[in-house]
Amino acid sequence: MELKDLLPIPDLAGCKKLLCIQPHPDDNEIGAGATIAKLAQSGCHITYLTVTDGALGTLDPAVDPGELALTRKKEAEESAKLLGVSSALYLDYPDGSYPNEQELTSRILTVIREEQPEMVMTVDPFLPYEAHPDHRRVGMAAAVACLFSSFPHYRSYGDPNPSKQWEVKGIAFYNTAYPNTFIDADDTWDLKIRSIAVHRSQFDEETLAKYKGYFDFKAAQYAAGRGFAYAEAFKVLAPLHLHVNVDTIHA
Repeated sequence: MELKDLLPIPDLAGCKKLLCIQPHPDDNEIGAGATIAKLAQSGCHITYLTVTDGALGTLDPAVDPGELALTRKKEAEESAKLLGVSSALYLDYPDGSYPNEQELTSRILTVIREEQPEMVMTVDPFLPYEAHPDHRRVGMAAAVACLFSSFPHYRSYGDPNPSKQWEVKGIAFYNTAYPNTFIDADDTWDLKIRSIAVHRSQFDEETLAKYKGYFDFKAAQYAAGRGFAYAEAFKVLAPLHLHVNVDTIHA
């Protein structure tokens, strides 16, 4: 008997309603664009939740942060539409504000209970050497929200009374060092790259070409021996994996 026999890994490929939580506009496309497109094509209802406005995403001191935030929201909506995303929500935290984890957990919990997704997808907060606080905090807040979404006395944002419950079946972390799920991306890989290119404020042609080389390399590495050319990798867990489980790293 193996751990997966006691605590099965949720089936990301079969998900029919997915909430994708990203720290900044473009994180979902970079981490999981091909899988998001593949799920959308299979009939999955996909909602994006973007936590920050992305206003710090430039190396040019002449760029106005407020204008950049507006640009990035337009790019995010165009990219999501290209992938077949059904709807988009925004929390509009300032980029780099490092939102309080407890407040952010409560706000994400509110969205989970309102949207009632089968699964949640987000960045992996357990990625070794991840230096960006927005990524660490958003990923962890999403994990905590998935753990407690079925607990009626764990309050939603701004709700002084016990809240309605919703049980999430699983959470899928992208940008992970410990993948346990590999999604065939052959048919949607080009769509992923095109969706990243939509974020013109972040990727000029030279930058995109550089990143694409790395993305192609990793996708081929993930796909090796699995019968396809490109794959995206995820750490997929059930809520029961997220608390006092010493074997979760091996799940």
